[in-house]
Amino acid sequence: MKILFVSHSSVLEYHQQKLRVMAEKSGAEIVLVTPPYWPEGGIDAPVYTGNTSITYETGKTFMLKKRFFHIYLNAPEIIRKHNPDIVYLEEEPFVGVTWQFIKAAKKAGKKTVFFTWENIHRSYNFIYNKIEKYCLKNADAAVAGNKEAADILRVKGFANPVEVIPQYGLNINDFSPACGFGNGIKEVVYIGRLTEEKGIDTLIEAASKVKYINLNLIGTGCEEYVNALKNSAAKLNITERVIFHGYMDRARLNEFMKNMQVLVLPSVTTQGWKEQFGRVLIEAFASRIAVIGSDSGEIPNVIGDAGLVFREGNPFGLAEAIEKMNNKKLYNGLIEKGYKRVSENYTNEIIAGKIIALCKALL
Repeated sequence: MKILFVSHSSVLEYHQQKLRVMAEKSGAEIVLVTPPYWPEGGIDAPVYTGNTSITYETGKTFMLKKRFFHIYLNAPEIIRKHNPDIVYLEEEPFVGVTWQFIKAAKKAGKKTVFFTWENIHRSYNFIYNKIEKYCLKNADAAVAGNKEAADILRVKGFANPVEVIPQYGLNINDFSPACGFGNGIKEVVYIGRLTEEKGIDTLIEAASKVKYINLNLIGTGCEEYVNALKNSAAKLNITERVIFHGYMDRARLNEFMKNMQVLVLPSVTTQGWKEQFGRVLIEAFASRIAVIGSDSGEIPNVIGDAGLVFREGNPFGLAEAIEKMNNKKLYNGLIEKGYKRVSENYTNEIIAGKIIALCKALL
């Protein structure tokens, strides 16, 4: 089985891990189609081409970086060149790339699958709406990154198979176990963008109500918002307990996490966004760190019974959840449940296996 895998985010080596697993463990022939680079974290990341188990096709692209927009100038030629059994589009159904490849694949008699994270039912501009209608009508299957996205596809009239599979898994052996309960909970961490929808203000207020913890914030955001967070900590008299670490690369972060005990993802839903998955949750599970998350979007489904969930935007509920973690029996039980949960649901092997099963079913 040959799969043409179209994915702008897979320019990164880290995002190619599941493709390598698909090639090496299932015997699938994987051709990865990407732009020559993609803007990631403020820099133009060139496509990584070092995985010898997959074939690379760097498409001829037109790109508008500020709008994160791109199209391929040679989509039909790519399909003719590689003659795949399935074209798997790790792209949303309302974007031009998905329309391009589904149209070309249909003409060539190839099966197609698209991916979506969209967990808010929204209407787009005229062009995006036309593209989405075409893709929903003509794709053979879809993969949704969360349950709400799958439900929205059904509401919009997509009648073909839909599987709920996160976009990326992890290699569980990449993570070292953290320090554990010790003499009680002292180190709480947040990892991600420092933006309003991530609920950092809720987390800082909650930290002010739990006197014995340090709050470690890892990530970056606009200077104005970060300064507002620092001012909030100062007004609450907890400046010395709220540490802004800034950006950390993966090697440094993995070392830092060994000293953390609880990870919090306090996201809040806005008119145009709610949490689509929360990858830091499964990374904390793999590091044997206890997790607390708000009830925004997919967070409760990712956590399941392996962590604590509080009502989004509620600092009192979050503070109570942090306090509960000082129960050693509860804490250790959640760590074991979290490790089991990530091992059984979110590794690259599991996600690769689900994608391969879907593709085989289509053929």
